[in-house]
Amino acid sequence: MNKIKEIFQKKWLKNQYLTIIQFIITIVFLGVLLIEMPILPALFLGGVVVILVLLLLLVYFLQYNKDAFSIRGMISKIISLIVSLALALGCFFIHVGSSFMDSFTGTNRYVNTMSVIVLKDSSYQELNDINGKTLNYNNTLDQDNTNRALKDIHGQIDINTTTCDSWDQLHDSLFNHQVDAILVNESYRVLLENIDETFSDNTRVIYYVETESKDKNMAHNGSVNDGVFNVLISGIDTYGDISTRSRSDVNMLMTVNMNQHRILLTGIPRDSYVPLAMNGQYDKLTHSGIYGINETMQTIGNFLNINIDYYYRVNFASLVNVVDVLGGIYVNSDQDLTIGEYHYNQGPNYMNGAMALTFARERHSYSDGDQHRIQNQQEVMIGIINALISSDTLMNYQNILDHVEGTFDTNMSKDDLLTAIKKQMSSMQGYAIERQYLTGQGKMTYGLYSMPNHNLYTLVVDETSRKTVSDKINEIMNQ
Repeated sequence: MNKIKEIFQKKWLKNQYLTIIQFIITIVFLGVLLIEMPILPALFLGGVVVILVLLLLLVYFLQYNKDAFSIRGMISKIISLIVSLALALGCFFIHVGSSFMDSFTGTNRYVNTMSVIVLKDSSYQELNDINGKTLNYNNTLDQDNTNRALKDIHGQIDINTTTCDSWDQLHDSLFNHQVDAILVNESYRVLLENIDETFSDNTRVIYYVETESKDKNMAHNGSVNDGVFNVLISGIDTYGDISTRSRSDVNMLMTVNMNQHRILLTGIPRDSYVPLAMNGQYDKLTHSGIYGINETMQTIGNFLNINIDYYYRVNFASLVNVVDVLGGIYVNSDQDLTIGEYHYNQGPNYMNGAMALTFARERHSYSDGDQHRIQNQQEVMIGIINALISSDTLMNYQNILDHVEGTFDTNMSKDDLLTAIKKQMSSMQGYAIERQYLTGQGKMTYGLYSMPNHNLYTLVVDETSRKTVSDKINEIMNQ
C-alpha cells in the first residue's frame, strides 16, 4: 500500500496535472477525429463529446472532493490515466487509419512488368545466359516501357534485338527458334495466350523490369456530396498486385442514389463488342483493361452515353478477403448447383470468400453461360452491399480495410469515401437493389484491334438493350 501511495505522490500525478493532461488529450482527440476521420454524424459526435465531458467532470469531482490518497482519490487518478491513454491510442489509430485510406483512395498508379521470356525447354536460366543472343519484341505498342526495359537489359548484357509488328510474329519467332528470347509487357501476355493457350505452360521468365507509372485521375470528385453517382467495379483476372494492368473480366456498373436509397447494378458482358475510347476501333471490352482502367471506364461511359464518376478495381483475391472479413454473406442461387467441392441450394446460401468466388466465376453449368455468370456476380455483389451497409460493418470499417489492403484500389478521394460513409451512418437505411444487364448476339469476329489477325468470340449488344440499360441508369441518377 505504501509503495502504491509513493507512486501516486509523484509530482506529475498530482490532481491538477492529470486533469490538465486529460483535458488537452481530449481536445486533441476530438480535433484528430474531426480533421482526419470526419465520418461521425452530428448526433453521434455529440454523444462522443458528452461522454468525454462527463468523464472529465467525474474525474474532477473525484479528485477535488476527496483526499488524493484515499481509495476514491486513487481510483480517480487511475481512471484519468486510463482515459488519457485510451484517447492517445485513439489519436494514433485514427491517424494510421487515415494514412491507410490515403494509400488506396485517389490512386491511379499502375505497375508495368516487362518480362524476358524464353522457351521452357531451353537451357537459359537467367539474363546472362542470353548474352550475345537475339531478343525480339513487338514495336507497335508500349514503346516507352519497352525502351526503358531495353536500356536496363543493354546495361547488363550484349544483346541483338529484332522487332515485329504483330503478336503472331512475336509468338512464332520464339517457338520457331528464330530468336532466343522475347520481351513482353505482362499486361499483354493474354494476347499471346489467345494465340496459343499453352504459351505460359511452355515458356518461362528469366528476367523482368518493373516500372511504376500514373494514369490521369478521371474521378468526378465531389459527386458523393449530391448523393448520386456511378461507380465502375472492374474485376481483373489476376490474384497478384492490384496495380498490374490486366484484362477487365468483370465489369459491373453500380448506380447509387443515396437520397432515394436505391442502387442499380448493371452487368456488362466481358465479350461486348465496343469501340475503344482511345481510338474508336472495335475490340472486346475485356481487352480494354490491358490499356488501363481509365480506358475501360471511358469506353463503357461512351458506349452507354453516361458519366462514370469513380472506379473500384479489384482482383480475385479481393473478393475472397472482403467476404471473409465481413464474416460471410448471404447469396441467392436460382437453382441447385454443385461446383467442385461446393454445393449451392436453390435460394439463399451462406457463403465464405472461396465459396462466393467459385459461384461468381461459374458459367459452364448454365445453358446461357456468361449471361448467367453476370447474374450470379450481381447476386454476390448484393450480398456484399447488404453486409457493407450494416451498422456493425460501418462501425468496424477500419478492421475491414486493414484485411483487404493491397487487393483493391479506387480513384475516389478519401474525402468522398468518408462523405459516403457519413451519409450512410446518418440514415442507417437499407437500399432497394435493382439489377439489369446488357444482352446481345454472340458471333465470331475477325480483325479486333488487339488481335487483328484472329477470329474471336464477341457479343454484339442489341441496340434496344443498350438504350433500355442507359435509360434506367439515367432514371436512377435523376430522381
